[in-house]
Amino acid sequence: MESLTLTALLSKSAKNFPNRRAISLSGKLDLTHAQLQQIVDHAASLLISAGISPGDVVALTFPNTIEYVIMFLAVIRCRATAAPLNQAYTAEEFEFYLSDSESKLLIMPQEPIVPAQTAASKLKIPHVTSTLDFQSKRVTLSTVSDSLPDAVDEVVNDSSDVALFLHTSGTTSRPKGVPLTQLNLASSVLNIKSVYKLTESDSTVIVLPLFHVHGLLAGLLSSLVAGAAVTLPATGRFSASTFWKDMVSYNATWYTAVPTVHQILLDRHVSKPEPAYPEAKVYQEL
Repeated sequence: MESLTLTALLSKSAKNFPNRRAISLSGKLDLTHAQLQQIVDHAASLLISAGISPGDVVALTFPNTIEYVIMFLAVIRCRATAAPLNQAYTAEEFEFYLSDSESKLLIMPQEPIVPAQTAASKLKIPHVTSTLDFQSKRVTLSTVSDSLPDAVDEVVNDSSDVALFLHTSGTTSRPKGVPLTQLNLASSVLNIKSVYKLTESDSTVIVLPLFHVHGLLAGLLSSLVAGAAVTLPATGRFSASTFWKDMVSYNATWYTAVPTVHQILLDRHVSKPEPAYPEAKVYQEL
């Protein structure tokens, strides 16, 4: 019996819904589930060519961008562990999280996050930038010229692979690392998909940051596993001024957020009503 993994669920979506929209960067780019999987597999091969091995921790610090989604999925596809980090951290915070997670590589956007770069250099951790060419739909890493042909084809993900490394908030003590396996992620995402009743006909606009576990699992991954579609704001972050326009433009059927965001949207409605609103389900992080 095939082990339950997040990567297998995503592969199944690409097979079952190859031509359905998977992810969009608002007003700039649309990718189908099949295209997304192809790009992710190529990116995973780039990581293997860069020396990433199963079990290695790869830190990522990005806004909510297509490159972040691709590289996150590529890291776990090659059996490494993704460690998403808030791009707003200070150099000292980056140093702690990079050191505590024992990261082997740091991946950043084309416009580097300077505090992260500083911390990685101090710890002698290699750091690269990732860019997606919208025309060729291929991702590049700044220090990797090419990849081994189909290197990732030989990689078989296992349910016990540690796919995600997060830290507790550290409100009462020093933040502690929390490793989550492919099985943990797959089980959580399937549960969210079931509770939210998501299908391939659904569409959402990502509100929460994707280094945030709820944004990552409930907003992004549950949608992709359902064969549904997600839209990322053009600026890489939530904006009340563009949110409803994106919801209408991309036929969004639902979104999930924290209470603060719901209040911002209500206040926006009072001060500057939109000409149209979609009929959408609203979920709140608990």
